[in-house]
Amino acid sequence: MISVKKVIKNAGIYGTVQVLQGAIGFFLLPIYTSYLTPTDYGIFSIVTSITGFLGMFYLLGLNGAISKYYYDYEDDEALFKKFIGTIITTILIISLILTIFLFGTHKIILDKFIKGINFYPYMAMGLLTVGFSTLFPIYQSILQMQHKAEKYALQQFSVFLVTLLLNIVFIVVIKLGVIGQLLSAFIVSIITFIYAFVVFTKFTKWKIDKKIIVRSMKYAMPLVPHSLAGWISTLADRIILNNLKGTALVGIYNIGYQFGNIINMVATAVNSAFIPWFFGIMKDSKNDKNQIYRFGTAFILLYSLGALWLSILSPYILKFMVHKNFYSAVDCIPYIAFGYVFNGVYYFFVAGLFYNETGTKYIFIASTVSAAVNVILNFLLIPKYEIIGASVATLISFALSSVMVLYLSRIINKKDDLKWNYKKIYSIVIIAMIITAIIKKMMLNFTSNLCLLLIATIILYFISGLKFKDIVNLKKK
Repeated sequence: MISVKKVIKNAGIYGTVQVLQGAIGFFLLPIYTSYLTPTDYGIFSIVTSITGFLGMFYLLGLNGAISKYYYDYEDDEALFKKFIGTIITTILIISLILTIFLFGTHKIILDKFIKGINFYPYMAMGLLTVGFSTLFPIYQSILQMQHKAEKYALQQFSVFLVTLLLNIVFIVVIKLGVIGQLLSAFIVSIITFIYAFVVFTKFTKWKIDKKIIVRSMKYAMPLVPHSLAGWISTLADRIILNNLKGTALVGIYNIGYQFGNIINMVATAVNSAFIPWFFGIMKDSKNDKNQIYRFGTAFILLYSLGALWLSILSPYILKFMVHKNFYSAVDCIPYIAFGYVFNGVYYFFVAGLFYNETGTKYIFIASTVSAAVNVILNFLLIPKYEIIGASVATLISFALSSVMVLYLSRIINKKDDLKWNYKKIYSIVIIAMIITAIIKKMMLNFTSNLCLLLIATIILYFISGLKFKDIVNLKKK
């Protein structure tokens, strides 16, 4: 079984790549916001939101089946080739059919959701991009299950750099605007598709095995409504904001979301390392589950502190990072940041449901209710509060989702005895939010805010109940 030390190392590698990508992206914001208007940002955000939604139908949750059943097939080379080949071949067939269908019916279906945005060339490039973006994520998932964090990170960062260079050429040099941004993503999707296809030919049997695909679909299909609901909770706000307030405001909101999303980048990196390790521990009842709970509490403390510091310091950072047309984006950052803290809590609590084969049937309950609440709140709050209303809807829906998966996990995983100290975890997050509100209300200068942040950090550390020696011991295990 992989050690905690290895998990933390892998999380560090995934996190480093995420931070590097985010840091480089932020340093380029002054350039991007000079060459792209709020409307350009809005168009890109809407197109990527729609393609993110469609991507779930292209994969049908089968990438999740790879994570679930990887360890069942890895010891038999022939069976493993058949397993991977079945999943990939199915996805390629689905991708081809869906792409042709959506191009042929865009006037009836897609055009209704992209108000003020032309299908050609914007949405057309987005569709082609999502069609070619199926194989590479599957290969990356396999690397995660193999705990090959270094290779995963190298490939991920390489893709990011190529996209970045193409963006600079198309946006800054050739001055294609948002078309250049979409074109960069399209070109990179083709490159990664070809690369992943060549790699898969080495250990894949290109054939659909009936037993494997039935088993995989049985596990994966319940994840589709869950994924759809997840998309609604994270991306529907842009579409509603676009329809109610216009594309330019979506662009401003997207900048604020990009800052708040820093917490999500860290949480996603940690989760990438946590899930394979968690599955390994749960597989053997003799393993100590307390290390899972200490691990989770430590990182929830980290996320909460990150959201606190980001919320207070973002007004100072934003003035140096973006064009003045985007300054109002600062208003939504605290809500988005803490929304993603709750999403980090969700990642830990939902792991038990993903591990349990019957658990995937219930995950969608939390996701669906959360998504419905998100949509209702967006329609209620955006007309009056605009981007703040959208960000508050995100915060509430993510918090609700984390609570619901906690209770579902406690009901379904009784035999596995998953005893998360949820009271302590939620106390950390809520107190961090209260401290953030108090500091922002005081409207002090930078030095005073910094002193208060340091004091708040010490307070939250003691509230967590974690001891320094426990954190050191966790790292050494």
